[in-house]
Amino acid sequence: MKGTLRRSSIMDKLRREGAVAVGELARELDVSPATIHRDLRQLAEEGLVERVHGGARLIQPNEASRSAWADRRGRNVAAKQRIAAEAVRMIEDGSTIFIDASTTCAALAAALASSSIGSLTLVTNSPAVAAEFDHENVHLIVTPGEVDQNLRMIGGRWTVEFVAGLKFATSFISALGITPEAGLSTGQRNIADVLGAVRESSARCVALIDSSKYGVQSMLPVAELSELDAVVMDDGLGERERAELRAAGARLVIAGENGSRA
Repeated sequence: MKGTLRRSSIMDKLRREGAVAVGELARELDVSPATIHRDLRQLAEEGLVERVHGGARLIQPNEASRSAWADRRGRNVAAKQRIAAEAVRMIEDGSTIFIDASTTCAALAAALASSSIGSLTLVTNSPAVAAEFDHENVHLIVTPGEVDQNLRMIGGRWTVEFVAGLKFATSFISALGITPEAGLSTGQRNIADVLGAVRESSARCVALIDSSKYGVQSMLPVAELSELDAVVMDDGLGERERAELRAAGARLVIAGENGSRA
């Protein structure tokens, strides 16, 4: 069973029973416990489940629990900061850019806030970026739409329509995973819809992806690698993985490495 179908089966069971155990899922789906752990970790990163000892439980929409976004923000912090420092150098004074609601793009916003950029218009669908960003030369615009409190993002039809009416010099986006075959992917329809509209409105689209997401493929496509103007990653990838991404059409930039552009 492919990973996407397996995770769909896990979600069906969670909706019926509210909680699942790793051992039981491994027996039912005829895979190893390690595979189930990876599936549950991915579902948790998508904000769909909460990991508990021995398994996972379904997250209810109205739960006042620590969000998946907050969990992700504390992971791979150094890698995200290196990626952000590289991305700041791609931003031109006087331009209009978009930054999405991912934690990697939040690191970019933090790096941009401490930069010496002369002027900029920044559009974002991130409530966190909107609340935390402070730079006197940056005109900040927050998209309208529905706030997903678990993912800390603004999405929905209003967001898509608003973004579709704008023009960005550069958009910075992220995703749940990246593979040579599927490119960028996510597990949330509202994320995929917003990022699709952003790409259509952008002269240049740059993906910011930390290396822990390599090899992860979720259900919904965000972009093929050849459709992106650059893919900025940290140096955690080996030469084989880098070559695979470049062979698939990625214009790969390894943060902090000279001559890293494909």
